[in-house]
Amino acid sequence: MNPASDLVADYPSPNHDYRLTFDDDGRVAYAYLKHFNKIVGDVWIYNRCETPDQPEWRDRTKAPFANARAYTLADGRVRDPVALDDVQVRWDADDGHVTAYIYINGDLVASVGEGDKPGRSKFAAKDGPLAKRLEGTS
Repeated sequence: MNPASDLVADYPSPNHDYRLTFDDDGRVAYAYLKHFNKIVGDVWIYNRCETPDQPEWRDRTKAPFANARAYTLADGRVRDPVALDDVQVRWDADDGHVTAYIYINGDLVASVGEGDKPGRSKFAAKDGPLAKRLEGTS
């Protein structure tokens, strides 16, 4: 599959009550955890655009927001093409709490569970409004 500038795919949970929507719009990538079409969790995964020095979230017209430099690791700007075939989602429902784990080319890059706003990203330098640090990576 060829990489595209706007990559959107849905990954259903095993019981089909939840789905993870992966969205790379060519500027940023996010994942949205949905329960019967209602967003119940979200996470910034990476920037494609130049990482901004100042946070964008004060200007709603810039949504979805790129993560600011203070919150982003140096490798948090992904330049390599990502195709749908590169993205995998694994599910866990420990004690009834559903979590989706997002992998790109076999590398865990993010997780988001029900109520996680935000979820966790491998490329987050510190906890912030778009993503929390994903422990045990990088």
